[in-house]
Amino acid sequence: MPRFEIVSADAHILEPTDIWETWLPKKYQEKAPKLVKDADGGDAWQFAGAADPDPIGLVSTPGMAWDEFRWTGVTYEQARAGCYNGTERLKDMDLDGVDAEVLFPPQRTIGHFLGDEDDDFVLAGIEAYNNFLFDEFMAPEPARLIGMAQIPSLGTDVAIETMRKAKARGFKGVVISMWPSGGDSICDDDDPFWAAAADERMPVCIHINLISRKARQKQRAAAAKASESRGEKGIYGGKAAKANAKAVAGLGSVFSTVPSTIGQLIFTGVFERFPELHVSMIETGVGWLPHFLEQIDDRYWRNRSWGNIPIKKAPSYYWFHNMSATFITDRNGIENRYGAGVDNIMWSTDYPHHGNDWPYSRKSIADMMGHIPADERHKICAGNAVRIFGLDR
Repeated sequence: MPRFEIVSADAHILEPTDIWETWLPKKYQEKAPKLVKDADGGDAWQFAGAADPDPIGLVSTPGMAWDEFRWTGVTYEQARAGCYNGTERLKDMDLDGVDAEVLFPPQRTIGHFLGDEDDDFVLAGIEAYNNFLFDEFMAPEPARLIGMAQIPSLGTDVAIETMRKAKARGFKGVVISMWPSGGDSICDDDDPFWAAAADERMPVCIHINLISRKARQKQRAAAAKASESRGEKGIYGGKAAKANAKAVAGLGSVFSTVPSTIGQLIFTGVFERFPELHVSMIETGVGWLPHFLEQIDDRYWRNRSWGNIPIKKAPSYYWFHNMSATFITDRNGIENRYGAGVDNIMWSTDYPHHGNDWPYSRKSIADMMGHIPADERHKICAGNAVRIFGLDR
């Protein structure tokens, strides 16, 4: 086993150009994502039923200067092979000084499968990705390339089956993109999944937010309608300056949906019932956590008498014992690390997305954390991820 000094607790994969031809059964090829050109000659993925393709520009930025970032006009030939190839990723990790990465899927493509109306297509797409992840991308060195198996959007029974198979196969954790039973909020029907994850000692990851299958379908329909109203210019008409500005503005507040998720897990007693369960919030940042934890504790103490709240300890207790979160650049979080929990926060690169600082991760760590005690820095940069995801097992 390698000695872990720097672990990125959140990195991603840009799907290789042949992923669906190789891993998705032939009967589903017609609905599979197709590689097309965007308005500026770059590569993009076209999803069935979607009017506009999704360019790869901002999910393939390693090595680019910030002022070179662009949404469209980037091709696979211009992107580093480490974005989509496991062997090449290891080379990029070596250059960056990163010992291991916890890997999450390409969000847009996985969302395409999770929101489809056909159950068989959903399962086929998710299984294709998980097979590619384990048997191709992780295969060069699975002790360093730590993939999280994606859970389908097909209800609790399928979620449990997928999770147990992933554990038996050798995955170190799973990622859910909706509440296990499929609703828009947490409910009792999710409990069998939490119980199974606790029993299997499988960390459950939530990458920023949870979106139900029905909600994805509504979003898809709304996007198609909006595209029709734009006419031939589509999403790229006039470079969509205002839309782009709004989108970038929203990136600074991606954590805004996260407090509700954490609150539902804690206040409904999930960790009271399943004390061995661990849920990790991915790419949410951590600087906001001390304020949030203070506030939920305050509301608990003021309202526990009439609120019929099924927990025996203050809400923050369950955060510190059962949850964690990752950050990329978060100086405020480091300065307030005791409020968020030195044992509960994990550094990450977000490679190959536009939040990454490759190949200067060691410099980024030194700039953010060079002044804190070495043992605390080690926990945040490696130790917590090793413990939570069992990387030493």
